[in-house]
Amino acid sequence: MKLTIHIFYFLFSLFFGVTDVSDEIIAAIKQGKSSELVKYFDEKVSIKIINQEDILSRSQAEANIKYFFEKHPVKSFGSTHVSTINNTAQYITGTLETANVKYRVSILIKRNLISQFRIEPDNE
Repeated sequence: MKLTIHIFYFLFSLFFGVTDVSDEIIAAIKQGKSSELVKYFDEKVSIKIINQEDILSRSQAEANIKYFFEKHPVKSFGSTHVSTINNTAQYITGTLETANVKYRVSILIKRNLISQFRIEPDNE
């Protein structure tokens, strides 16, 4: 009986729960690796990088983020808030420090895939 309950719980969490992928996403940003970050992108992603905002395919989003990381090498990234929304989504915010500028990063994760990714100037 216990085995059945454990199997049911595992399958339920696999299909309906949000697995914590936030650590891998945060590590990819800290390293400035767009190729690692794009592994978690949905097929279409809402992207805002500084003043450019659009809904892009995974490959277009990767190209834009790769270009951003090349122009703005990452010095550090610290997540300031990670929250789960109704066990169906996660929201991550953090501060990205580059060579010259600090940015605020916001990420919305649904079904373990990034559906929204924003890099905006930090107005501290």
